[in-house]
Amino acid sequence: DAEALVGTSVPSEMEAVLSQKRLILEYAKNQLRPQNLGGPYSKHLELWMAPGDSEMDAVQNKVSFIKVDGSTKDLSEGFSVSDVGYNPEIYVGDEIKDGGLRVLRDEEGVPVKAA
Repeated sequence: DAEALVGTSVPSEMEAVLSQKRLILEYAKNQLRPQNLGGPYSKHLELWMAPGDSEMDAVQNKVSFIKVDGSTKDLSEGFSVSDVGYNPEIYVGDEIKDGGLRVLRDEEGVPVKAA
């Protein structure tokens, strides 16, 4: 709802992700899967964005991802972080030890395996 915004512009999906990028990466390497994403691997982490509500399509190789490049310096003048949020995935059971969902994409974010 544009009337409920704190900022002066409606955030794009990319702006929402860029504004939370540091939090997402820190959560991934320290909480979500430190055994896979922490330590020496953490310097090379990248953030990729899939279309909203596409987890099943991602697993079935039906959607490509968009690489999230940039930082908070790239946010528009009217952007307010109060207009977006981050709801992290929380692993339970075997996911804690084994990690959760994994998909394979090429350097352009396109599925390596056809749907």
